[in-house]
Amino acid sequence: MAGSETDLYFEHLKGQAQFAYFQLGVAASATAFAVHETAESSLQETPWPIGAAVALWALSFGVGCFGMTARQRGMQTNLQYLAAKRGIPPAVDDPELAKVIADAKRITQNDLDRPMIRFRWQLYTLFGGALFYIGGHIMQMAGR
Repeated sequence: MAGSETDLYFEHLKGQAQFAYFQLGVAASATAFAVHETAESSLQETPWPIGAAVALWALSFGVGCFGMTARQRGMQTNLQYLAAKRGIPPAVDDPELAKVIADAKRITQNDLDRPMIRFRWQLYTLFGGALFYIGGHIMQMAGR
């Protein structure tokens, strides 16, 4: 990659990580807020959607943590792949070697795609929790 492409790539990775950490913070804050707001309530008073919201936010936090771990593993695999690729002379025309390189590239791509799936689920569960929390409050208002 040329210099500006490399800079752009690193900015993309940095933004991706910042967004994941932001979602982790939102999930943790939402869970703490819901627990704080319902601390004095009995189980009969608290509608089930609020409990589901807390569970989804906890799931969002867990998926985000697993996503960050998968991201780090993917970066490590990518570094190993690039180091191995640099060590192989480009003039070598060995079909077996080409297959090994193609397999390494496929594994690297899978390792780099896995965090994105987890980050997507982190966002879905975060929004799902918010919808359940709102639904729980609507149930509370309707019951008054």
